[in-house]
Amino acid sequence: MKNLIAAVALALLVLPFGVSAAETKKDAPAPELARALELLEAKDFAGARAAVAPLAAAGDRDAKHMLGFMEERGYGGPKNVPRAIELYYEAAMAGSADAQYALGELAFNGGGVKQDYERALGWYRMAADAKHPGAATRLGQMHAEGLGVAKDAGLAASLFEQGAKGDDPRAAYFLGNAYLAGEGVPRNDRKAAEYYLRAAEQGHADAQYNLALLYDSDRLGPPDLQKTYVLMKAAAEAELPEAYVALGLMAHNGKTPTPEEPADWFEKAARAGDAQGQFLYAVALAEGDGRAKNPAEALMWLDKALLAADSLPESMRLNAAELRARLVKDARARAPKKPQLRQ
Repeated sequence: MKNLIAAVALALLVLPFGVSAAETKKDAPAPELARALELLEAKDFAGARAAVAPLAAAGDRDAKHMLGFMEERGYGGPKNVPRAIELYYEAAMAGSADAQYALGELAFNGGGVKQDYERALGWYRMAADAKHPGAATRLGQMHAEGLGVAKDAGLAASLFEQGAKGDDPRAAYFLGNAYLAGEGVPRNDRKAAEYYLRAAEQGHADAQYNLALLYDSDRLGPPDLQKTYVLMKAAAEAELPEAYVALGLMAHNGKTPTPEEPADWFEKAARAGDAQGQFLYAVALAEGDGRAKNPAEALMWLDKALLAADSLPESMRLNAAELRARLVKDARARAPKKPQLRQ
């Protein structure tokens, strides 16, 4: 099964249109802006744009940030990244930490602009100084991975802690990873579980997955299958492919509360592009285990898995190659023989 430290999740897990929890609690928006936000959350993009545009034109920094968000994503009108940058910049210069963070995100991800870690660092540092938890988290990630800066695991962990204090679930997840691996902080499985739980309770799928694996091990005490299943099911509901694989293996080993068909989970993983799921689904098709036997389709999924062989454990990669060779041999044996001239 995949290593406990799952792939880094880069999805924004903050309040609507990037407003930080800390800033929202500190400065309640004006009634007109609050109404625009309600319309945005209701996906009435035209109404939200009509409500916020006059406020932005009048110089309201938070309205400029919100309108920039809508311009960046094409909500209520055509997508216009250059205009979004103008609005974010005006709001950022007026002191909006959310706009500073948004500019950092554009530079970090290369969203409609050239990727530039140095520029991203500048905006993130400005926003982090204003206590923006998302900016602190992203700075922590950059120091953890050496993106535009020298690696510094201790500083990264400190920044993740700052982000976690601001209720950023990504920060709690990354801090859980740091405690699990002992990177920048002493290795501590219980601390890792504590931070994973904080992120998991906010819907962070990778944290749910990692915490489920911890509960399935003996690292927190005797394995707890109930907690493992509940957390893994939550990660699967968030469409995490690794969770599909894990649930399929739990079902195969009789570890689910009620009987489930492993092939159902392996198929979900396979169709989501997970190489392990593709191999395991191919096995189900090859053996007729939970699916009608279908060697041709099994071969197709094996080929998909082997194309992503780097993400397969070595033993699984070898098994996939062996199964493929057997299926090809069987197919050749079943092929009709070419007619021979009669002597």
